Amino acid sequence: MQQPPVSREPLPSRRTLARATAVVIGVAALLAVGVVLPAETGRDPLGMGAMLGLTEMGRIKVALAQDAAADATLAGLPQRTVVPAPSGAIALSGNAWRDSMRVTLAPNKGVELKLDMQKNDTAFFAWSTDAGEVYFNRHGEPPNAPKDYAAHSYAKGMAPADQGEIVAVFDGVHGWFWRNRTNATVTITLKTRGTYRLLKQM
Repeated sequence: MQQPPVSREPLPSRRTLARATAVVIGVAALLAVGVVLPAETGRDPLGMGAMLGLTEMGRIKVALAQDAAADATLAGLPQRTVVPAPSGAIALSGNAWRDSMRVTLAPNKGVELKLDMQKNDTAFFAWSTDAGEVYFNRHGEPPNAPKDYAAHSYAKGMAPADQGEIVAVFDGVHGWFWRNRTNATVTITLKTRGTYRLLKQM
């Protein structure tokens, strides 16, 4: 029985293969620069990330990574719910404030203020910003803690203000790390009173 003739399509030439390869590489590069780069780093040289809503996502990722690096020893600790002071106002009833400190943060910059306290000392505090929410981490560390020490976390999150008290769970420094995640300069005002040795910037 005679077999039907086999159709043989001509193979693509080297030039055609080279062109196809160049197109694939070009598309991959375009996606990397226009989509992946904005989504991962917040950098958007082509403007595609802004159109697709990826640039802001990338900036948030970078900010989160910076926060994680700044307080890496606090990773994995439980989150606590914080109720901000109304309208960002500093207002605690009772005795007059003992100390007051004001710090100004440029975009993506951080600062740490701590109270030198003994175990069971109680300090009252109130802080607020002049320009919206900042990332904060209220925590404590014993004297001469190693770099990999897992600090005790009182609370952390995003807020324009916070107030309350710190009861020291051990001798050491207890206080706040703030980072400004906005694109504008932010000023934070902290007021404290109670039983502690001193308030200092770390």
